[in-house]
Amino acid sequence: MKRICILACIVIAGLTSCKKFLDTQPTDFYTTTNYYGTEAQLQQALNGVYGDLMRPELYAQVMGFNFVSTTDEVMSNRTADGDARGLRYNYDASLVHIANIWRYAYVGINNLNSLLDNIDKPTMDASRRNIIKGQALFLRGFLYFILTSNYGDVPVVLHTPAINDVNIPQVKQADVYVQIEKDMKEAEVLLKDYTITQAKFNEVVTLSAVQAMLARVYLYWAGYPQNNTAKYQDVITYTDKVILSGLHALNPDYRQVFINLATDQYDVRENIWELGSLGAAAGVVNKSGNDIGNFVGIQSTLTALDSTSYNSAAWVWATKKLFDAYETDPNSTLLPNKPSLDMRRDWNCANYIYSGTNPRVKAARPNPWQMCAGKFRREYVPQAIRNTNGVGGTYNINWPMIRYSDVLLMRAEAENYVNGPTNAYNYVNQVRKRGYGLMNGNVVKSITMVSTGDGYTKTPAVTITGGGGNGATGTAILTGGKITGIYLNSPGALTVGSYYTTSPVVVIGTFWTPGASYTTGTQVTNGGMLYTVTTAGTATNTPPTHTSGASDPAVTGAVFTYAGTAATATATITTGSESDLTPGLSKDAFQLAIRDERMRELCFEAVRKADLIRWGSFVSDMQNFASWATANGAGVTSTGNPNGLQGVRNISARHVMLPKPTYELNLNRLLTQNAGW
Repeated sequence: MKRICILACIVIAGLTSCKKFLDTQPTDFYTTTNYYGTEAQLQQALNGVYGDLMRPELYAQVMGFNFVSTTDEVMSNRTADGDARGLRYNYDASLVHIANIWRYAYVGINNLNSLLDNIDKPTMDASRRNIIKGQALFLRGFLYFILTSNYGDVPVVLHTPAINDVNIPQVKQADVYVQIEKDMKEAEVLLKDYTITQAKFNEVVTLSAVQAMLARVYLYWAGYPQNNTAKYQDVITYTDKVILSGLHALNPDYRQVFINLATDQYDVRENIWELGSLGAAAGVVNKSGNDIGNFVGIQSTLTALDSTSYNSAAWVWATKKLFDAYETDPNSTLLPNKPSLDMRRDWNCANYIYSGTNPRVKAARPNPWQMCAGKFRREYVPQAIRNTNGVGGTYNINWPMIRYSDVLLMRAEAENYVNGPTNAYNYVNQVRKRGYGLMNGNVVKSITMVSTGDGYTKTPAVTITGGGGNGATGTAILTGGKITGIYLNSPGALTVGSYYTTSPVVVIGTFWTPGASYTTGTQVTNGGMLYTVTTAGTATNTPPTHTSGASDPAVTGAVFTYAGTAATATATITTGSESDLTPGLSKDAFQLAIRDERMRELCFEAVRKADLIRWGSFVSDMQNFASWATANGAGVTSTGNPNGLQGVRNISARHVMLPKPTYELNLNRLLTQNAGW
């Protein structure tokens, strides 16, 4: 490990400068001998590891982007610059980002080992010591989980090594899992009284964070390459601990989960553990910034002329497979894309970008192969850390390490494997119900045109009112002077008191209003007719009712010229069952449904590639996806993503694991390179 060499140089330099005083303790710098003497120093050492998890080499960029951004849910749209980041599977063992994951995971482990070796040094409250020790043990297990998930067999170091301990044997992955389990189970005991209620925020490890992550560890352990299927029962045990604690629940609005991450608002019910960046946790300073929402985000350029603007490179696009995985309204005739009953689709697959700088323009992006990955949206970041007079900020979006929805989906998958799908439906349907916005009531399901009208010269506003609820919004589709459809942007506010009990009224355009001032070009409706204001003025109390020509200004004030008939539409609300997964599925069919559900729910959260690997189908699935993508337009430059398609085609069996870094192989002669590298 490179860190060992660095430490060796530091120690040697220290010995040289202090050789006359070797019988005394140094007082002008810290060592493991004169540090860890107080509770504050233990906490500071632990905070340093938390902070390092949000380094660019780990979760501030690489772990959520570099080697996980070309799968069947998302593909890179870059060539050479993306290749330098490992986006298209043409990297080798010398790539710096491969080395950095290894390096900084072991740096964290080394720091945690030093902390744990000295955990009993200060005199302090035993419960506080247990919390620090429990978090340290968990984080060590978590870092080994990162290492073995990416590199397979790796060295396991549990104490601060001597400076000449360079050749350290690698340990079989199964034994690495045993150590991860040991660390995390010990952490569970030590943190038994440290729940989210006590912590009050989720940027530190609490009891349920340990239990949720242990469930994920067992899920990976049960799958390829270990295939220790007995661990599925452990997945059930540990997901049940989280579920039955009553401490966590789904946020009723899927979109709000990620808005909260961008605005640094704690959602401790949904987000069981998130990695903080803004420094809200005690003792954690603001990070210098991160790339969450940048490379995997909605394209935009920062400009001083637009205070709402932000920088996002958008180096990846969603796939048509992901877009098509969400259910659409079967009765809709809208083109090119029918609206989805599943709110997650239009949040995750953004159908717009921001182009230009003066002015910055919101431009439609209707082709699924070229839709930006919209989950992490920098436009919601507070302006103070987003755009100061055209100067970009640090953004500091938090990373969702594990969410409650993942716990439910893990529970469903494990239940299906052990006992079949009967009881597994409950867990997956909770996730789907939230995805459709139906957790606490009914929402607007669809809007159907009764009459398209005619004579429209500009897109009219759409207002949805009544029905006992609020928050539903829509956009009219104007084609050849007619309103050919209404795209449902939001089915409702999804807050208490906002759900619909009856169908609301849809109003297209603006009703004529007496006493209102009208400008030229404005279009209004009255009595089922559409009028265009051709001479500005203030309306009298006499409405326009004519069916041809223009009104007399002496009678109507402003001049209203007949344009045609007004468009009308009706809304339908949900019944509450639309989100339910198809009943009666076989065990195998349910497992396939879970695979799609995990993609719909967890896309862009750096779990899809790992899922495909543990299911034992990563290479074959990617080969099949490459053929499907080719047949469905991904290779067409103007409307597809040929750069990403080439990345998928590059996948081979060796990409199941990252190669061990060249530097480490040269340093540690007991390491063995992974197959194919």
